[in-house]
Amino acid sequence: MFYAYFILGLTHILDLQGYDHMLFLLLLIAGLNVKKWKQLFALITAFTIGHSITLAIATIYQPLFPSKLVEFLIPITIMLTGIYNLTVKESNIKLKLSITTSFGLIHGMGFASYLSALLLQESSIWQPLLSFNLGVETGQIFFSAIIIAFILLAQFTSKNAIHRTQNIISVVGVVISIFLAASNWPYL
Repeated sequence: MFYAYFILGLTHILDLQGYDHMLFLLLLIAGLNVKKWKQLFALITAFTIGHSITLAIATIYQPLFPSKLVEFLIPITIMLTGIYNLTVKESNIKLKLSITTSFGLIHGMGFASYLSALLLQESSIWQPLLSFNLGVETGQIFFSAIIIAFILLAQFTSKNAIHRTQNIISVVGVVISIFLAASNWPYL
């Protein structure tokens, strides 16, 4: 059982259908000095903590918000992260940890109804929930490591390549998230 939920969490992050989570992580990484790996790991973990809290609450008490609203709010968090990257020159890590945790709360609602349906068959939800979240964290770290490697490779082209690459990632992420939010407008 542990392995099955771990793989489910891992594929939740690495599956191309979960591109919104990957885009959020990409923008999270783009907003940091990638050489500060402890801060990056803390942000990824903060996202998982927020994700985990919402998954636990929504699994026990059913989804907190209508799925149409959640599917709209997820790209809004992506857009706000990209805008933050582009407008804030010196990032406050404590503020960014708080924001990332709260955005994790929203992203956790996106998968809660599916996971809660699976967990109805389990006698206890805590072990499957823990193994799912460990899979999510592992997937996020794996994906982040690949992105960091590409960003660090960019530094060999010029001194400003990392900063330019991070800005390009942020602009592209903001544009994509605007289209995602518009296509998920809950009042249509």
